Amino acid sequence: MVFEEHFRFGYEWQGRPVPEVMYELPVCYAGDPRSFVGPFDEIPWPSYSERLDYELELGIVLGRTTYEVSPDEALGHVLGLTILNDVSARDIQAQEMTGGLGPSKGKHFACVAGPMVVSLDELSSDRLGMRVRVNGDVWCETTTDRMVWSVAEIVSWASQGERLAAGTLLGSGTCNGGSSIELGRALSPSDEIELTIDGLGMTRNRLGQPGRTGTRPRVRARTQDGRTAEHHFLT
Repeated sequence: MVFEEHFRFGYEWQGRPVPEVMYELPVCYAGDPRSFVGPFDEIPWPSYSERLDYELELGIVLGRTTYEVSPDEALGHVLGLTILNDVSARDIQAQEMTGGLGPSKGKHFACVAGPMVVSLDELSSDRLGMRVRVNGDVWCETTTDRMVWSVAEIVSWASQGERLAAGTLLGSGTCNGGSSIELGRALSPSDEIELTIDGLGMTRNRLGQPGRTGTRPRVRARTQDGRTAEHHFLT
């Protein structure tokens, strides 16, 4: 999370102050590479969610194994840049993250990248225009120069204590205004989402229909001795 307006909104949405760590570290989480769909494929709508959202990010693709590099060394490990759409199920994300850990079901069902990777000798990450269109209407316009942390700093910190393989994709975090929830708007099944970044092309994905099958855990009630008992109803 490196775009300040976006992460400030996230904490304000939860009724929490912005923690100092957001200005101390480029905070991140690990996603599931098996969740990716193509840049023009339909995005699946999981049965457990009623509110899907897009998240426009600058994607950073590593071209070689990267381990504990400094910011000065980091760009030499970057193959190039791409568009990343970190699709989110906002309702389950908000619920599960009250447990104090990162997102899981709120993120691991779908992610989009592409349609190309452009090397840094062809395209600088400085001040690239970023835009979102939903059903043809512009919902967001911003630039990459609003990032709190640079591409080099993102790569360097991600590599500390972790050996990142060639092909690893790092996300910048959502750009300012780059999700519908920040705008007070909501998406519907069959909506078409177009994400563009200057020099990197465009992804165009349509939202699928909500899944009709699936289960959720039964809610448990806390007992006085700290053990749990099962409520006899489904959520």
